[in-house]
Amino acid sequence: MHRFKKYRLGLCLLFVAIVAATGCGDVSQPVPPPSPPKQVEAPVETNPVKTDEPIPVSLAQESETESWQVIYLGETRIGYVHSTSEEITRDGRKLEQTSTETHMTIERFGQKLKMQILLENVAAEDGELVSFVQETKNPPANSTRVVGQVAGDKLLLKTTIADRTTEQELPWEKGLKSPAYEAQSLAENPLKPGESRSFDVFLPELKKKATVTMTAGNMESVKLFDGTSQDLMQIKTTNTVLPTSTRSWIDEKGNTLKTETDLLGLVMTTYEVSEEEAVKAIAGGELDIAVGSLIRVDPIPKGHGSRKVVYQITTPGEDAAEFLVADKTQSVKRISDETIELTVAPPALPENAKVVEAKPEFLESSAFLQCTDENVIEHADKAAGEETDPVEIARRMEKYVSTTLTNKNFSTAMASAAEVAKNLEGDCTEHAVLLAAMLRAKKIPSRIAVGLVYIERSHDFGGHMWSEAWLDGKWVPLDATLGRGGIGGAHIKMANSSFSDDGPAPVLSFLPMMKVLGKMKIKVVDSE
Repeated sequence: MHRFKKYRLGLCLLFVAIVAATGCGDVSQPVPPPSPPKQVEAPVETNPVKTDEPIPVSLAQESETESWQVIYLGETRIGYVHSTSEEITRDGRKLEQTSTETHMTIERFGQKLKMQILLENVAAEDGELVSFVQETKNPPANSTRVVGQVAGDKLLLKTTIADRTTEQELPWEKGLKSPAYEAQSLAENPLKPGESRSFDVFLPELKKKATVTMTAGNMESVKLFDGTSQDLMQIKTTNTVLPTSTRSWIDEKGNTLKTETDLLGLVMTTYEVSEEEAVKAIAGGELDIAVGSLIRVDPIPKGHGSRKVVYQITTPGEDAAEFLVADKTQSVKRISDETIELTVAPPALPENAKVVEAKPEFLESSAFLQCTDENVIEHADKAAGEETDPVEIARRMEKYVSTTLTNKNFSTAMASAAEVAKNLEGDCTEHAVLLAAMLRAKKIPSRIAVGLVYIERSHDFGGHMWSEAWLDGKWVPLDATLGRGGIGGAHIKMANSSFSDDGPAPVLSFLPMMKVLGKMKIKVVDSE
C-alpha cells in the first residue's frame, strides 16, 4: 500500500457547521456590532476517537504518519486540523486507518462557539470504506456520535445523541471509497496538468454518497504559511453533494500543503504547519461569523406583520431559483439566470382544521426530534393543557416555546429536542427542534424549515430555522423565536426536512445557504 503523509479530512462537516452557525439570532432584538479582538482562549480539549464500537477486531500497528493544518476564514484564524494515517491489520487483512481531529472556535452574535469534529475511517487497500467513527462535540450540547460498519450489501449505523442510540441499515454500494481516497489517489497516481479523475466516495459526516472530481492545473508559485514560496500544482476538487469547490496545492508526492474554499463571501484557507504552530491558542473574536453574513435590505414596513412580501433576489454567478423552495408558502418567478422574483405569502393557521394523514416520517421520533422523551412530553402537556383542537395546540406550543426558552445561547450550533427540553436554552435551531418534537408528541405531524429571516431592528436577513405543522392538509409555518401564531412574509425558505433517521442527514438542510450567503442580494419590491 502506498503511504501518503499529508492528509486532510473532516472539512466537509466543518463547512456545513460554519454555515449552520451563521444565523439564528433573536429576530426581535438588535444585532450586536462585531466584537473587538479578545484575549485568546485555549482550543477545545482534545479527546481521541474511541474505536471499539464497530465490531471487535485485532489491530496491529505497522506504520503511522501525521500532519497538522491551521484553518483561516478570511484573515481570521479559527482552528486547526490534526490528521494521522496508519496501516493496520484487522483479522489478518491489511487496511488503512485515517483519523482527523478538527478544532474550531468562532464568534456568533458576540458569543463563542467551539466545535470539535473527530473522524476515523478504515478502508481496504483499494480505498473502499470498511468502517468509520464520527463524533461532533459542541459544548455545552451533548456530543453526536455515529458509528458505521459495512456488512455485505448493508451499512450498519449507530447514532448516539443525548445518551439515546438509534440503529439503522442503509443499502451499501460496493466500491464506495473512503474520503481519504482523494489523498491516496494523488499519492499513488499523481495527476498531470489538464488531467481529471472522478470516483464515488461515502461521506460519513453526511451519511451520503458523493462523486468527487479532481482536475489538475499547472504548476505555480504558492506562498505558504511561513512566508516562503514553493512551486506546486493546483488541483480543483468538486463534490456533487457540497455546493462549492476546493482548490488544493500539492507537491510532487501528492501531499497537500494549502487549500482554499469560497465560503460566506470569504475564503477558507488551510496551511500545512508544525504541531507547535497548529495548537496555538485561537483568538476567535476578530470575526463574528453571524453578523458578517447578514444581508442588508431596505426596511419592510410592517416587518413580521406583513402577510405578503415580494422580493427580487440575485445570486451572482448562480441560479437563484436553485436555492429556494417553491411551495404553498412562496412562489418563484424567473427574471434572468441570476435573478428571480420571490413572492412569500404563508398560509395562516386554519380554523376548524381536520385531521389529515401524513407520512410516518413526520410523526416518528428521531435522533434530533425525540418526541417520546419524557421532558419533551412534559412540555407538550404543559403547553397544550386540556386543548384538543390541533390548531390551537400548535398555536399554544409556539407561544410556550417562545416564552420558555429565555436563555438565548448562541454557543451551540444545534442541540437535539431532548437536550433543549432539559436545558431550556438555545437559539433558533433549538426553538425549532423542540417545537417540532412537541407537536409530534401530540400526534401533529411536523417538519423543519431552513432559510433566511428578516431582523426588524437592523433591516437585515440572516440564517434561520423554524418549524412547520401539517394542519388541514397543508404545511403551516410556525416560528417559536417570535411566537406570533404563524409567520408573515419576512421568512425566505431554502430547504425543509423531516429530520427522519431514515432520511438525509439534518445538516444537509443548510447546504443551500452554504452556497449563497456572502453573495446573495435581496431587494424588497412590495409588501402588504
